Amino acid sequence: MPEASGDLKEPSARTLALALAPGTLLAGIAGGIVFPIFPIVGKQVGLPLWFIGLILAANRAVRVVVAPLVGVLTDRFGGRRTLLIGLAIQIGVAALYLYGLVAHHEGGAFLGGRLLHGLGSACVFVAAQALALQAGGANQKGGAAGLVRVAIVLGVPIGFVIGGLLSGVIGHIGVFVVAGVAITVALIAAYFTVPDLRASFKQRPSFFVIVQAMRNRALLGLGGINFALAFAASGMVLTTLPLLVESRHLMVFGRDAEGTAGILMGILSISDAAFTPFAGAIGDRKNAHAEVAAVSLAISALGLLAIAYAEGVLGTGIGIGLVGLGAAGLGPSVLVMMGVIVPAERRGTGAGILQLCGDAGGMLGPLVGTTLFAGSTTGPYFVTAGLVALFIPVALRLASSTRS
Repeated sequence: MPEASGDLKEPSARTLALALAPGTLLAGIAGGIVFPIFPIVGKQVGLPLWFIGLILAANRAVRVVVAPLVGVLTDRFGGRRTLLIGLAIQIGVAALYLYGLVAHHEGGAFLGGRLLHGLGSACVFVAAQALALQAGGANQKGGAAGLVRVAIVLGVPIGFVIGGLLSGVIGHIGVFVVAGVAITVALIAAYFTVPDLRASFKQRPSFFVIVQAMRNRALLGLGGINFALAFAASGMVLTTLPLLVESRHLMVFGRDAEGTAGILMGILSISDAAFTPFAGAIGDRKNAHAEVAAVSLAISALGLLAIAYAEGVLGTGIGIGLVGLGAAGLGPSVLVMMGVIVPAERRGTGAGILQLCGDAGGMLGPLVGTTLFAGSTTGPYFVTAGLVALFIPVALRLASSTRS
């Protein structure tokens, strides 16, 4: 496959981003589809609650460890190969889930599948982000990154819905069969549609470049912003929202606490996905991704404060929508700035570092959130708003060093 040589025209960037979208979307769906199923099946077969929690957290824990390594492999062997390997691993994940149900070894098979899913999803997400930057050239990075990120953002919540709805219609085995078939189709499609875009390099990178990357203060600043984003949105808000709804007796359309929380969670995902492409395009047009990131951090902080002090559904919904809007601005902007800071042949490594920071935030958010929630319904969101606001000066300081 040909290497990237110069800037691609806009249609090429959009075409590649759309080619990457099915694989990244289905990788997220494969992760989200198990959330409504595993707790129920686990309780039915007598798995302890702590073990069920371990199963659900296993994939993100693996991604924290392997994401930087996957980034280096993406630089060495190309994003296309890494993406295809990740999708192939996802097929193996679905097969492990099926084996667990059929052979009645649910505990071990589910845990093994989630561990393997961590590796597979890391390959897909890191490779897709690196390829998006290569495809975007000098002027379309934000647009390409935004389209790919929409697929990543929507994958898990769509998985929630599919897992919850289909399990009652075709059963748990049927759901995992559907997931396996869908990922197989995505693998075949990616094989024929995703080109091998790589920057040329004089010497193949070794894993030591991870240490070098972590010494880059600008990259660490971006990693901190990505950490704050994941800590706030996918960590704190999504984890504590059901507790907040129950504590404040909120109700939407007469639904119970679980239904109301689900609707409010949907606001976060929809606002994030809807505005992400526009945020990326604005950053490209104005060459101001750092400024977009700073404004997005401020919007996220305001949204968290609104959730903290809201007394009704309307205020809570507005706050959640603002958090989603802030996440939409941060996602593509952080990725594009990383592409400017690191050399073209190290973009896989940079994407791996950002993935590590994001997954770390997503892991710590639930732990801190549930702990703080025991003392106050306001405290978790107020503290998180302060954390997010701390990175506004970091984004502004990166403005001069991240002009593409």
